[in-house]
Amino acid sequence: MFRSRTTPSALYFEEAFQLFKKHGKQMWTMEEKCPQTWCRRRYASIMSDPENKGKNQRGVNFDTLGSWNNRLALPILYEQSIKMGKIIPRVPLDEIGLATTIGRRKSNEDRYVKEEIRPELLYFGVFDGHGGDFSADYVSTHFIDHIGFWMTQSDDLKEVLRNAFLDMNNLLARHLFYYHLDKDTFKSGTTATVCLLRNSTELVVSHVGDSLAVLCREGKPVRLSEEHTPENIEELARIRKRGGQVIYNSYGTPHINGRLAMTRSIGDIDLKSFGVISSPQIRTLTVKHSRDAFLVLCSDGLTFAISDEEIVSLVSSCDTPQEAAMRLSDQAQHFGSEDNITVMIIPLGAWGKYRTSASNLNYNFGRSLTHSRSRNG
Repeated sequence: MFRSRTTPSALYFEEAFQLFKKHGKQMWTMEEKCPQTWCRRRYASIMSDPENKGKNQRGVNFDTLGSWNNRLALPILYEQSIKMGKIIPRVPLDEIGLATTIGRRKSNEDRYVKEEIRPELLYFGVFDGHGGDFSADYVSTHFIDHIGFWMTQSDDLKEVLRNAFLDMNNLLARHLFYYHLDKDTFKSGTTATVCLLRNSTELVVSHVGDSLAVLCREGKPVRLSEEHTPENIEELARIRKRGGQVIYNSYGTPHINGRLAMTRSIGDIDLKSFGVISSPQIRTLTVKHSRDAFLVLCSDGLTFAISDEEIVSLVSSCDTPQEAAMRLSDQAQHFGSEDNITVMIIPLGAWGKYRTSASNLNYNFGRSLTHSRSRNG
């Protein structure tokens, strides 16, 4: 059954994987199948989780056998797991948590998208419209078309997203000029936080505006995006260089030409000549499923009221992504958010690994009492 010591690690893993498939979720050990010391060490290095920092674990967790115990029953990508030499879970669309609420606004201008573009490629997006919901609705509907086109031109996901953002802005601008020039929707726009996940390991995050992406890695928040506002020195310099003015409203929030609180967006074509660009900031990283528990995409209605640390703590206390999304939305409203709130939670391999008790969460209740702000978007 077992090969010589010179066999590549991928082949060792494939044999071990066949054993796992045969025995299901029984807690077998490599010692039972391979009594030789060198073989046990080889398998242990492949199947174990040396940096396991998870708490409240019972029995053998996902990192050693590919099972979550009381976590989500995510399926496994067999070919990618053999190629990588470690177990790689697949993220099913039906396990993604989603919540969107109107808040205290007259209408919900947020939109979200989750799609499987190809069997190995997932697309997630959160769009927060302003000046009405037209731009957010239009962009969320057509963005996938531009991704699909550029995927035929390049395998580089960064290049795909960069071109898709620019094309999407140009398409929206032409549509507004042709059909909405004399309407209020002509000045509408939207933020966009778009993620592509390939083979459950290659994650590319691109964004304009103040909708955010936060990754939970080893139980701590990792911000994968930043807010494009005039409070950012580099963004402010570009606006001033192009002749734009920054005017503060009665809440002390800076707005471009007194109208828009962000320095990048799709749409807002009347402000493009003043330095409001649609070119996205892009970040790539490799998902480490033994350490990464989930990815959160959200509109600023959530992050206005709840910090990144609080987001990670609350989600980590929930049993399912859907429960977590609903609780985040509800908590933000309790903390004084009056904006539309949209939350998308994408579970990863370490879901439930850094579970915390809800009774131990510390929230900043003073946030809603010490300041408030008004945003156009």
